[in-house]
Amino acid sequence: MPRVLFYFFKNVHAPVMLPVYEELRRDPRLEIGFCLPFEGYDRTLRAGYHEDEEALLHSYPVQDVSRPEDFRSDVVFIADAVTHMVQGCGKIINVGHGLLSKGQYFTDTDFIHRENLEDLLIVPGQFHKQAIDHSGLVFIPVEAAGYPKLDRLFGPEAPSRDELCRRAGLDPSRKIILYAPTFNMALSAIPILWTRIRELASPDRYLLIKLHGSALPEFIEGHQELAAQSDNIRFVADPDITLYLQMADVMVSDVSSASLEFALLDKPVVLFNNPNKREYRNYDPRDIEYAWRDIGIQASSLEETRRAVDRSLEHPEELAPRRHHYIEKLGIRLDGRASKRVAGLMWELLENHPKTHRNETVTVVLTNLPVGREGLPETVKMIRSSGGEWTNILAVDAGLSPGEGEEVSVEGSEPCLVVSPAELPDILKDAAFIAVLPVGTEGWERWLFRLVNHLRRERSVEAVAPLTPDGSPVQHPRRYFDIYGGQLPPPLELDRKSKAALVARSLPLNEAPRRELGVVRGGSPAAEALMAMLNGEKVNPLLKGRLALDVVLQVKKMEIVQNAAVGDNSRLEQRIRELSTRIGSIVPEEADGQRARRLEAESQLGRARYYIGRQKWDRALEHATAALKSDPNCRGAQSIAQKLQRSAAGVT
Repeated sequence: MPRVLFYFFKNVHAPVMLPVYEELRRDPRLEIGFCLPFEGYDRTLRAGYHEDEEALLHSYPVQDVSRPEDFRSDVVFIADAVTHMVQGCGKIINVGHGLLSKGQYFTDTDFIHRENLEDLLIVPGQFHKQAIDHSGLVFIPVEAAGYPKLDRLFGPEAPSRDELCRRAGLDPSRKIILYAPTFNMALSAIPILWTRIRELASPDRYLLIKLHGSALPEFIEGHQELAAQSDNIRFVADPDITLYLQMADVMVSDVSSASLEFALLDKPVVLFNNPNKREYRNYDPRDIEYAWRDIGIQASSLEETRRAVDRSLEHPEELAPRRHHYIEKLGIRLDGRASKRVAGLMWELLENHPKTHRNETVTVVLTNLPVGREGLPETVKMIRSSGGEWTNILAVDAGLSPGEGEEVSVEGSEPCLVVSPAELPDILKDAAFIAVLPVGTEGWERWLFRLVNHLRRERSVEAVAPLTPDGSPVQHPRRYFDIYGGQLPPPLELDRKSKAALVARSLPLNEAPRRELGVVRGGSPAAEALMAMLNGEKVNPLLKGRLALDVVLQVKKMEIVQNAAVGDNSRLEQRIRELSTRIGSIVPEEADGQRARRLEAESQLGRARYYIGRQKWDRALEHATAALKSDPNCRGAQSIAQKLQRSAAGVT
């Protein structure tokens, strides 16, 4: 009987995953569990659940666990980038990040590379799928199955507006305004409108206030007081906004995903513009929350908001053509069957349906035999846990002759084939990627994903290796370590701040780490050199073609390694020190404000170089300019900006 776990990391995840649970609970073949990894609500991480929210989840007839590994699941559902918290808990299915991007999800930045740690990513519509496919950064299956959160609004049993009003004790004849702002300070309407939002309520209009699940406690308390002072204002404590979308006649929002959910019902929305939006770290004017703002009436003050609400209530059909245009562009199937499609995709994944397989084979070649024969089973198990069933594993024994190969049994895993060097060319000829490492090497977190995805992202690179021969970290994001007062931040916080910006770019090195550890692209000169190396020739395959070094982050130990030492090669050590300095591993003493500005400039400069490498000149110029804004003395940003400005007309 397959075991399915729902990992409820944040309170905003419950409305997305519970409809999937309701669909799966009807299947007697499944055993289902819930995981709430936090006790109460963690304000620092914006994770966990408030007391009433926890009580709701605990009321379901399923097994509750606080650690995901305790449930021994075959598949685990998540609704955000929390894959590192559920590794080893079966196949991972991400059922969504909402409908908008906020510069992180449905956009062509390095942020979305983290999706590659999942087995299946489910997105709402064809627009989202195409955006991710176009990025070239996601290599797992991506399926547009719909948005389970909205199933209750579009299914055959969807309740009517009047019915919902009666349940809530509201007069259906009165107009209802739904205020649903996001939580980010630079994006939200709350810091600007604050409690003056009460002026939207009147004797003939209700104002429903539904704050984001990550809203600050001060914001929650302030708006709860408004509701306590007026019969025309209701504070919505329900973590799920879905049914209130059906009740409302107009919504006031900002860049919340709820605004687009409301528009899908063909209802008018008022979009508030926070004047500080450009200060948001991941602001990108091309994301749909900015590029599609003509889906509603925009406002920048309370008075403009009031007039926009009046206009929307008097002429709800005014912007209907724009809403219809974007609804069609999103390509979301609004039939109330998204959860059913998710369930079908889950079964395909569990049954190894070809549709959910990766189309690029990774073959791991284990060396150091026959000396390390006794450590072979443990090494195979380590690789299986990191790479999964989409990897092929074999070992090469220089002491064997062709035809003398054998299978070594491995408890809990498929046997490992041991072959002679002469048999390797035929075995490896169709491998898209070839990883090589000695038997006995200890793995680090998702090492195979990290190295292979480096090659997937950078098609001009033929080989990639970790920064040290054993895979241990040679650098740590010390800037974040310092910010947290010398305490290592939680893994999620570290991931959110560092992301792929800490993954090293391609470096022209004359030497490389130990040749027996790395990944090469199949069919490349590096792969040919690998064959020669495995046949005993003294050649380093990692030097053939462009080599990249991958920054391996170690989040379980509170360590900072400031200098890397690889053998006795001083030139390589110097290059790695330069790399460490460039991405902020070694931070000189400086004032907090100065450090923050410099780090922001370095981050923007790194993005500029990234887009230069992809020949996206406009985006490169945007980030180079942002770097100079943060730190006018930013090394390299000024020259990059000047060159891009001079050549823009001829290049673009």
